[in-house]
Amino acid sequence: MADIHILGLGIQTVDHATRETERILSTCTEVLFVDTGIATEQWLKTLCPRVTPLFGESYRPGSHRLSAYHHMAARVVEAAMQRPPVAFAMQGHPLVGVTAPRLIHQLANALELSVETHPGISSLDCLFVELGLDPMLGGLQIVEATDLLLRRRPLDPTVPALIAQIGAVESVLYNRRVSRPDRYRRFLAHMLQLYPQPHGVSALFTAPHPLVPSERLDFALGDIGAMAERLHPGHTLFVPPIADRPVVDLTLLEDMADPVHLRRITR
Repeated sequence: MADIHILGLGIQTVDHATRETERILSTCTEVLFVDTGIATEQWLKTLCPRVTPLFGESYRPGSHRLSAYHHMAARVVEAAMQRPPVAFAMQGHPLVGVTAPRLIHQLANALELSVETHPGISSLDCLFVELGLDPMLGGLQIVEATDLLLRRRPLDPTVPALIAQIGAVESVLYNRRVSRPDRYRRFLAHMLQLYPQPHGVSALFTAPHPLVPSERLDFALGDIGAMAERLHPGHTLFVPPIADRPVVDLTLLEDMADPVHLRRITR
């Protein structure tokens, strides 16, 4: 058994946790977790005798979010050195849009501790359902909002796009303050190079509790500044394509349904 198990609890923790997650949690001496769900801690205590919440002790208003992730990683590795095996459990999927698990891997490797990572339902899985979106049809672009601006990442306007953490764009400092319209000035200027102002977009947030409705805000791209007060770090911006890309390789289009071509490319 590994010294550290990194687990995803899903978005709606108790309902989304897998049987694998429950089994592993029951074998650990301590569960250190980051999750803001209402009943998460109480549920974890039914599986493991020692449960330690890390959210409150890691995040400080105005501090760099990276310092919180380093704190989490240090606490988990310290626990693993004292009483393995331990678990680090977090909302969503442990490798989708998160940093602490990667830091845990780095520290553990340096100290020769073994680590296993286990999947969970991510925000992306929930968004696919809420949007009725199949990423295999037409493809999908996924970027983080601030990274999009820092690297001037190009977007293909004929492919659907998900822009994560739109409510936290332009800052790595933890805070709960309401955004002003100016927060989206640079973001909008970047997007308008590819999309028209009236282009319809949606900001989505999957509720972490099954009794609380998820949120979807539909508006024109050019109006994102006016939506500033309603957007928060949990929102993901969905930008549908402005048009479908036409088929270019007509020969391949014919070959796809040709039995002779199938025999030619298989044994």
